[in-house]
Amino acid sequence: MATLDGLRGKITSLPKRKLGILACGIISVLLFLHAAFEYGIPSRDTGPLIKPLASFHDAGTTLKRDSWISQSDYDIVVAHYDEDVNMMRESIESVLQRLPSRKSHRVIIYSKGDRNKAGLRELLEISDEVVAIHNVGREGETYLNHICRHYNKPDTGLAGHTIFMQASPHVAWHWVFLPRLENLLKPNTGFMSFGPYINQTCGIDSTEQTFPRMADIYSAFRGDLCPPIPQLATWAGQFIVSKKRILENQLRLYENLRSKFHAPPEHWIWKEGWWNSKPSNPTLGRRRLAVKGMTARVNA
Repeated sequence: MATLDGLRGKITSLPKRKLGILACGIISVLLFLHAAFEYGIPSRDTGPLIKPLASFHDAGTTLKRDSWISQSDYDIVVAHYDEDVNMMRESIESVLQRLPSRKSHRVIIYSKGDRNKAGLRELLEISDEVVAIHNVGREGETYLNHICRHYNKPDTGLAGHTIFMQASPHVAWHWVFLPRLENLLKPNTGFMSFGPYINQTCGIDSTEQTFPRMADIYSAFRGDLCPPIPQLATWAGQFIVSKKRILENQLRLYENLRSKFHAPPEHWIWKEGWWNSKPSNPTLGRRRLAVKGMTARVNA
């Protein structure tokens, strides 16, 4: 009798167990489809994402595709000097292919080289906007330029997330950059470096190198003295930061830091640091500090 009761129990519980498994499976599929629809999923099998250039608007130092969108989920901001366009295309494509597929994006190139109008147009073949700017401050000034330029412009402002990267034949630190972008990027990401992280304490990093202005930048953005405890910093001038994180800092802080790259020749900023400190390659533009999740920069 006990055997029959046990068998009957197994038989009656089997459909429930199957039903539970089926329900879990359906819920999992629905959640996956929701995530794919809401955020998109990275895909490297979609072919080229950079569209052929059809028409554009010429505003002197700025060239912009007529297909330009005023608001974007993701901006890719590229600091360019004289790097090869075809090589850059590969780098930009590799980044685009790892962004959520259902989200909008723009590619913005800031060029500090000596390109004429035809050269700028060539850069527009792989971007949505090209902006020619003066060759000062390395990529640190370029990134600050972009933030200051779009901070208070609701009609064509900052993207939900901005990727700042350097033009190069191949993605710099690609074994760090691409896996992090593909596997760690989330809708609520505030800041993520695409280079190696490092601890530093008020300008002294874990390799014992000293950069005194790091403490000043910390104080400027935090509104307090730099505490003698380790803070997370990062090498390599490439990272992603959310619009929310950028706007947590006042515009005047970015503008003040950027102004140091445009100081006159007699300014004290050019008399400190390395022997070859100059506007196109300043000491200030060679290191960076993560402040409030936003790099208040200042490069590698």
